[in-house]
Amino acid sequence: MIRDLSKRDRKGQALYVGARPRNGRWTQQQGFTLIELMITLAISAILLSVAAPAYQSFIGSTALTTATNDLVAALNMARSEALKRDGQVSLRAANIVSDDFADGYCLVPGKPDDCDDALRNFPAVGSEISMVVSGGYDKVTFDGMGGLTDTSNSTRAFELCRANEDHRRVTIALVGRAKVSADTSCPS
Repeated sequence: MIRDLSKRDRKGQALYVGARPRNGRWTQQQGFTLIELMITLAISAILLSVAAPAYQSFIGSTALTTATNDLVAALNMARSEALKRDGQVSLRAANIVSDDFADGYCLVPGKPDDCDDALRNFPAVGSEISMVVSGGYDKVTFDGMGGLTDTSNSTRAFELCRANEDHRRVTIALVGRAKVSADTSCPS
């Protein structure tokens, strides 16, 4: 006698994982039960509620890192231009009223009071981030040898803050080199 093993194994057990007896016959289950679906939704909701704030913090921290890297690149470009031109080149705030580099900044030859003859303009970084030169300056000027000018023999520092949570300090040495350091709280 030949047995049909397509639906049962040799011991008579159903081969289909989700098989259910119905009217004395074995049929394959189609889809999920309501309880399985509700458990999956509950676990997904818990995971999303934990992950969403961490993701938002990650996005903000990434924006601050990007703004810091762009500023360091602009400082290096200003220093390089000063060396190339053998003259003064300034990196200054686009908005001379607020002195906040977060509103945008520009690279200009010499020490002008505006960004009209800019070699390059840099866009605003966003409303969450503030970028201010310590001491209330609205520009940083490099001389023909790549060093800082008009500093009274002291370094300059940019303070970059994001919503009083993250803080980066870009310190420019007298020789013109920029160095980035991180801190957890913004200066008051």
